[in-house]
Amino acid sequence: MKKHKFNHMLALATTMALVSGSQTVYAQQAAAEVEEITVTGYRATVLNSIDTKRQSDVVADVVDASAVGSLPQVSIADALGRIPGVTTVRDSGQSSQLNIRGMNGDFIQTTLNGREQATTSSYTESLRWMSFDQYPAELISQAAVYKSPKASHIEGGVAAVVELKTVNPLQAAKEHNFNAGVRLSHNDDATGDTGGERYSLSYQGKFLDDTFGVALGYSSLTQPNNFDGSRAAADGQIGYASANSDFARAYQFQTGYGDDQRDAFMLTTVFQPNDFFKAQLDYFKSEFESEDKRHGVTVGGLSNATATNGVISIGNPKTTGDSSPWIEARTEDQSTNADSDSLGLNLEFNLTDTTTLTLDYTDSKGDKTRKDRLASMHAYQFGTATGNLNGASVTGATWEELAGQTISITENGEKTPTISFNNPDLLTSSNMRLSRYEEYPHVYTDEVESFKADLKQELEMPLIKSVEAGVRVSERVFDSRRGTFLYGARDGQFRYVDGNGNWQSYCADNITEPFLECQPQEIDGFVSVGSVDGAPDHFVVNMQGLADDLFGPGNYQGKQIFSRDWTFVESGALEEKTEAFYLMANLETALGSVPVTGNIGVRYVKSDVKSKGVQNVGAGNGEPITDDVGVTQTNYKYVEYGPEFSDTLPSLNLNFELSDNDVLRFAAAKVMGRPPAGQLKGGAGSWNGGDRGGNQYNVWTKGSPYLDPFRANQLDLSYEHYFDNGGAVTIAGFWKDIESLVENISYNPAIQRDSNGNPVLDANGQVVVTEDTLPIFQANGLEIPAGMVAGTYQTAVNNEKGGYIRGLELAGTYTFDTLPGIFSGLGTTASYSFTQSEMEITGGSLFTDKLSLPGLSENVWSLTAFWDIGQFSTNLNMRYRDEYVLNMPVPGSSTPVLGQAYTTMDYQASYAFDNGVDVVFEITNLTDEPVVLSYGQEGRLGEYKTFGRQYYVGVNYKF
Repeated sequence: MKKHKFNHMLALATTMALVSGSQTVYAQQAAAEVEEITVTGYRATVLNSIDTKRQSDVVADVVDASAVGSLPQVSIADALGRIPGVTTVRDSGQSSQLNIRGMNGDFIQTTLNGREQATTSSYTESLRWMSFDQYPAELISQAAVYKSPKASHIEGGVAAVVELKTVNPLQAAKEHNFNAGVRLSHNDDATGDTGGERYSLSYQGKFLDDTFGVALGYSSLTQPNNFDGSRAAADGQIGYASANSDFARAYQFQTGYGDDQRDAFMLTTVFQPNDFFKAQLDYFKSEFESEDKRHGVTVGGLSNATATNGVISIGNPKTTGDSSPWIEARTEDQSTNADSDSLGLNLEFNLTDTTTLTLDYTDSKGDKTRKDRLASMHAYQFGTATGNLNGASVTGATWEELAGQTISITENGEKTPTISFNNPDLLTSSNMRLSRYEEYPHVYTDEVESFKADLKQELEMPLIKSVEAGVRVSERVFDSRRGTFLYGARDGQFRYVDGNGNWQSYCADNITEPFLECQPQEIDGFVSVGSVDGAPDHFVVNMQGLADDLFGPGNYQGKQIFSRDWTFVESGALEEKTEAFYLMANLETALGSVPVTGNIGVRYVKSDVKSKGVQNVGAGNGEPITDDVGVTQTNYKYVEYGPEFSDTLPSLNLNFELSDNDVLRFAAAKVMGRPPAGQLKGGAGSWNGGDRGGNQYNVWTKGSPYLDPFRANQLDLSYEHYFDNGGAVTIAGFWKDIESLVENISYNPAIQRDSNGNPVLDANGQVVVTEDTLPIFQANGLEIPAGMVAGTYQTAVNNEKGGYIRGLELAGTYTFDTLPGIFSGLGTTASYSFTQSEMEITGGSLFTDKLSLPGLSENVWSLTAFWDIGQFSTNLNMRYRDEYVLNMPVPGSSTPVLGQAYTTMDYQASYAFDNGVDVVFEITNLTDEPVVLSYGQEGRLGEYKTFGRQYYVGVNYKF
């Protein structure tokens, strides 16, 4: 496995130089009279964030803009990516997912105004992590990462809790506050439309003698969604057959294009007529349509291919499966629609001067759909022949893939290789036909409904400042529906008369209604010529136009069919009912002359998890179920099962104010987080047969509702020094002990065998079993059909091989106020994180070695230099992360791959006029950094994608 070199001492020395230099200046400033000034520009966001962090009662990092529309980043994920220990995962060049302290989004809890949010991140299965590109930075006033929990926090954040906040209009600076912004964008590598635009409007107003406040926000984004790249994979053919393979199992050369369109709306109303009562209503809605169209060249079936003088010949095109090479021009539509709705109502009652009761209700919904449709075009040759068909002599048309095709592949390390054919115009020739059309629509929903009540009692005691107690009741339902429409063969169709004079034909699937005979179809009038890096020009098909013409409008929708029982098994719901109770004491005391604050508490969580889906129980043992093509079977039945369990989660946070400028924080807690929703669904498919005979009943499933949550004990220690000019230096260490991870496993019955390896039979002729899998079936709520015996069970389990994650985080911010003239506006903020873990996961089908925990990069750093000169503000940010493991979506599941180290740079400049107008210029991905993934072979192509630079220029106006 390739390890990128990283200079630990350079990173440490750079950060510590910032610390020591800051200490010197701090000493000089202490002797001088501090002049109060108004801080503006990027510096204001940085210093507001530091001040909010300083006031926190837990170990936390904050991005605080203090006003709607003030965060400079395009994505809220980009803003959070500058926090120590936080890294981003880039999708289409944009930051959408967070990794925190070496753990991916599965370990992160995300809330909006303190409320759990439904997700729209699902892609090939139901997921739990939050897709942050759903939240415009313009509508978020503060984002906090709570690295140590307290009892009042919603459970679920093993890595951290990320809280997004919108504004309280009653705290607005003026009676009426208005912001408007317009930004135009340009991508220098977009295949389609290179331009985009972004609009935002927000208003905050106070009425009725400042007792009623309204905040409104709207954001609209349109921008190119594009990539150019290649991968050593196609469909289920992923990676290399072995380290000595001359080439990968398959190659794809693709370019992607389309537009991302996001419209988001935010509403907050606050009514506080007196000191006794306050009511706040929050509503957030986001509609995100991502057009994701792709075209390119695919070569598959190379696992058993051999090359002569570097040339692969397709000897017999009349083969099925991926047993021999094939060439195609492919067009895809992977467009998605993601809609989020979140409604929250908060009522606060000050029952007495010292007693506060807070009631809160939320309903959050997330809907995600993905088209997932493909059209494959191959080069064919045609003729006529006479042969025997069902005892009769029949003369008819013949077709097969064009003979004599050859392939040459030249690798280019980890970058896009070059592929050529003996006929360079093959994929734009008159021989091209539609070989296969297919759709695999995805529909995912997530809904969270919860109610909580919190009571806080202020006390006059030497140790305890106040006591808080609360209860939260919630119900969360993940649901999904899968389907398919299939016509033709992706590896090529054929129809011919064999050497015995009999007709032979092959078409993998045909579920058309009305029925359309399976044969290569004309594409004239529906194609254009496209190009892609590394491969010859090829046809690009208008999929919807061609499908309407062939099948008829509306006749090619995805269907649930028994011949593809995964459409049933991968559908279904997961229901989680939770009751949580907590008790917490807020501390305020002194240890000698050192003031001590913090909290100590415990949270008790009771969970009821139920999986609802379809299980194959054997012919005649189920209930009559009719699929979408009219086939009725009785070997499936709807099941609902799952466990109830509880967790007790103590927590402690202590803050020692060593001086007016120095804080030491210590935290200890037990935390828990639930596994990905897709791994908790219990729908099951089955097959019969095995060592125990034809009545052996085997089950495959995506997972089980009986999976335990991620549980961990953790410690945090943080030292923070704050400068009078607003800067700070922090050094933090953390340690987490995670009990177990989830991994896929196959349970097989242990069979007694003879010296030749054959199963031994007992006196009744039954196979002798030394270890039965029946208890495992029963423990997971699976029934064995009558007359069948337990066989193989493929599922996901807790591996009981947990371990530690530990790390060190350094951060520093300094503003050079003492420099003369315009140089006094200079400032810098830097952070470095080092993370280790003994935990490993299996390498799946691509890696022979174990892999590190998904999301973990040993070394991560971020450096921002900013300069505010009067009304001019500019900043340059650079971020680096080491190699890391991520779960790559594959049909119906995911597999681990290795992301290579990368460095990204972003730049922004703005000028604020006296009339409230700001002019903004910004560049993201300044160095056009590619995404490079390894599929298990060092120095060879796994996946390589570039996205281009994104330029923005805009105007903001506020009054």
